[in-house]
Amino acid sequence: MKKFILSVIFFIACSIVLPVWADIIPLSTKSVKHYGIGVINVPKNYTVYQYPYFDSKVIREVNYENLGKSAIVNTVDMRKVSYIAYVPSNNVALLAVDLNPGNDWYCVFLNQETGETGWIYNDNKDNFMTYRQLFYRYGKKYGIRFFNDLTKDEKVLYSKEDKSSQIIDELSYPKYVTFTVIRGNWLLASVNDMTKHAKVGWFNWRNDDGTLNMFPNFKEQP
Repeated sequence: MKKFILSVIFFIACSIVLPVWADIIPLSTKSVKHYGIGVINVPKNYTVYQYPYFDSKVIREVNYENLGKSAIVNTVDMRKVSYIAYVPSNNVALLAVDLNPGNDWYCVFLNQETGETGWIYNDNKDNFMTYRQLFYRYGKKYGIRFFNDLTKDEKVLYSKEDKSSQIIDELSYPKYVTFTVIRGNWLLASVNDMTKHAKVGWFNWRNDDGTLNMFPNFKEQP
């Protein structure tokens, strides 16, 4: 009986803790409110400053080796409001970058809801990516997915990088999306839908205002 009670307690504890470790991947157009100029893949340990110099006030010390203290701020799980994507198994923790003066300091969005920003120092140039670079680095590896709240008119493949060009197909349930090249706000995509037949055409992956219609999947395709 004692073992049974202990097992129940362990199960409940795991049920409470496990969601905190869940991956965060944007699924809809509402998932990201502040895109900025690109993203930076931050390490497990980093410091956020109020201004871009080391003598500035420290806003936050992040250490994900100790999740309980660094991930929760005022009872809020900051990963859910800070990161555009958080997939620790793939060493991915993406913050949107608002400014980059070119001196290894990056102004990042700390809170997607409020727009709060702070500065982090990063001397590894590979950690910063424009969204085009993000798609090439991770979208090529894991594939990409359409945001799930796109309208019917937005889920369309065209023959050219122009919405006035011929429509190749209107996608009902797009899945398993790969691409070969990006030109401006368009990419040449190969899309499998419910019919499991690949359809190839140009897709408007990014809008003129900088918002996205899709995102790297960060999971190996089956």
